[in-house]
Amino acid sequence: MNHDPFRPTPFSTLRLSANTVANAAPTLPNLPHGGGTQVRLWNRGTVAARIEFGSKATMALPDATSMALPAGAVEIRTLQQGERFVAVLGDGAAPDVEITVGGGF
Repeated sequence: MNHDPFRPTPFSTLRLSANTVANAAPTLPNLPHGGGTQVRLWNRGTVAARIEFGSKATMALPDATSMALPAGAVEIRTLQQGERFVAVLGDGAAPDVEITVGGGF
């Protein structure tokens, strides 16, 4: 098991401060090809945010079964092969989430 600290990839942070538009999920910046890449999720906002990662921009919006990121929380997630797009949806208000590509943990 790797215990190195998270290392961000330069110029790789995406800040989403509004709900993602259906069928128009943004691409994660400077994402290397292949599986196993990690992202640091930081919910800068005051409401929980629902997050989904996918392999195409036309992915569905997050829903109640999607990963929840509480307000103020920071988490690390390992992406699966092909996950290059992200969609967010705030619980009752606009989200404010930063997603940074990197590795470590």
